[in-house]
Amino acid sequence: MGWKEIMEQMEQLNEGQALKFRIPQTFGGGIAVIELNQNKGKKYLLKLGKDENVSPYSDSDKPKDLAKWVADRMGELV
Repeated sequence: MGWKEIMEQMEQLNEGQALKFRIPQTFGGGIAVIELNQNKGKKYLLKLGKDENVSPYSDSDKPKDLAKWVADRMGELV
C-alpha cells in the first residue's frame, strides 16, 4: 500500500478508529497503529510495538508524514 492510499484512509478516520499495520521483520517487525490523537497536540498519532502492546512514537498534523513512514517500511494493513 502506498503512502497516498494510507493518507486517504487516515483522513477518513473517526474518533476511536485506527489503522493497524504489520511491519516486516526486515524493518524490525511489530505493529504500527495510526489513530486520531485523543490528547491535545498534533492531530494524528503513530504508535509502535510488538503484538498489541503499542506505545506512542510520533505525532503530526500532516497525514503525509506518518503515511510515508509506514509506506517506507512496507507496512501491511491488517
